[in-house]
Amino acid sequence: MPAEQHGFSIIQAFLNFSDLGAEWVMWLMVALGFMMIAICIERLRLYATTRIDAPSLARGLVESLDAGDLAKARALVGAGRAMEERVVADAVEALPRGVFAVEQLMASSLARERMRYDRFLSILGTVGNNAPFVGLFGTVIGIILAFKQLGANPKGGLEVVGPAIAEALVATAVGLLVAIPSVAAYNSFKASLKERVNNTEFLSRIVLASAHRREGGK
Repeated sequence: MPAEQHGFSIIQAFLNFSDLGAEWVMWLMVALGFMMIAICIERLRLYATTRIDAPSLARGLVESLDAGDLAKARALVGAGRAMEERVVADAVEALPRGVFAVEQLMASSLARERMRYDRFLSILGTVGNNAPFVGLFGTVIGIILAFKQLGANPKGGLEVVGPAIAEALVATAVGLLVAIPSVAAYNSFKASLKERVNNTEFLSRIVLASAHRREGGK
């Protein structure tokens, strides 16, 4: 038995919902756009202000650790804000306690720093992946309304549905406008994070090699 005979039609319910129009979808896209911009600015400040010269730091660490000068090694990384400096600083502090302590502290520090740099990036990825579909949803609502107008005025033709369909397509355009920079920013930050993790592991192995050397010399 058709759902209409029971007093409810899911299709009619959606048609009634579409009467709300696509304006709220546009406002949602605007809100997502501003959120994306705010996250990009906040993350860019972190990534830009914590960039270091890893090869130069590696040379300084090798020199100080080979000379057994832990004070100099601490001075190289102790006041740093970058991922590489903070993880290596923890590893240098654990150096007198042996290889196992260095390995464990390096792993925990790296996990902590990855969370700090990875913060909010999942939101950028979600916005980038889903904004086009949100915009398409607004377009579908607009097209439904356009055809409802045509149904109410069957002789109207293109002059009735044309402007309404054009307005509906704006939602898809705005969705792409939000999604493209979100995806670009997400990929850029992820690539930078991968580079910093690689640098951190490279520098940490210098400290780990020194720990092995110290244990072997005892």
